[in-house]
Amino acid sequence: MRYMVAIVILVFALSRGTQRVLTSLALDSLDGWSVTALSLSFACLIWLPIAWYRKWLVFDKSLWLRSIPLGIVNITIPAVAFTFAQLFVTAGVAALFVAFLPVVVAILGWVFLRERLSIKVWVGVFLATVGVAVLTVGKNGALDVSNWWAGIGLLAVGVLSAAIVYVGWRKLLSERPAVELLAPQLVISTLCVLPLAFLLGDMNIPSIEIWFLLGALGTVNYIIPQIAMFWLLVRTTAVRSSLANYLAPVFAIILGALVLDQTITWLIIVGGILIILGAVFVNTAKLKNRLQNYPILLLWILLLAVKTVF
Repeated sequence: MRYMVAIVILVFALSRGTQRVLTSLALDSLDGWSVTALSLSFACLIWLPIAWYRKWLVFDKSLWLRSIPLGIVNITIPAVAFTFAQLFVTAGVAALFVAFLPVVVAILGWVFLRERLSIKVWVGVFLATVGVAVLTVGKNGALDVSNWWAGIGLLAVGVLSAAIVYVGWRKLLSERPAVELLAPQLVISTLCVLPLAFLLGDMNIPSIEIWFLLGALGTVNYIIPQIAMFWLLVRTTAVRSSLANYLAPVFAIILGALVLDQTITWLIIVGGILIILGAVFVNTAKLKNRLQNYPILLLWILLLAVKTVF
């Protein structure tokens, strides 16, 4: 079982990393609206039969009504924002910004739910924030390209929208298994994005290769991660399951370099390490093992970040 858990974690991370690369490839042939709408449509066509067969498809009017705002905030807005963001930033940078999500969730919980944050959480917030700064303001960073504000702004909107779900819909998420909530969200998101794609996008008929690519994108973006994470949460701890999210940017950066010829810079390496380390601190804050000598660690990291940026 231990080896199976490791394999599923790698599958989850690889699917998330592949998602960023497939998005970049799809954007070479289609506009952002078409990529989002068609990949969501494929995800619906694939997931609904699976959910019906496994009895995860629940026809509960109350559930579907409550899923309308959830689907818009959790899937529609992030899907559109992250897709369009990759018109301006690389697959690896996009994946690293998404890894900032647990930090945003912690901050929102502190602001709106009055949750007390430990020193370890604040250290994680600081590390991840420095990582984002390194990625964006350093020489040849994300802000050094044209239209940087669009890419970073869209990533921020997507991350914030996904983070709000954990604060605003905590009750619904605790009442229902994630697999039962996915079908309503996918259907609602598809119905939201398809009309916008027809109005604002080109919606040209893609080649057969692009159809396969979009099908693969819908699968690795919505289906495989959902099934993998559900399997992990049932069979292992939440902390161990979260390791998959930290590995996803690594796969995105490596695949981006191999498939898309995207450059791996020191800014990406240092900024990525800081963001992932910060997310690890936030997600493991309730564990008993405490890191000592916080001031020395923070000073060393700050000096390294400053040296890398300038």
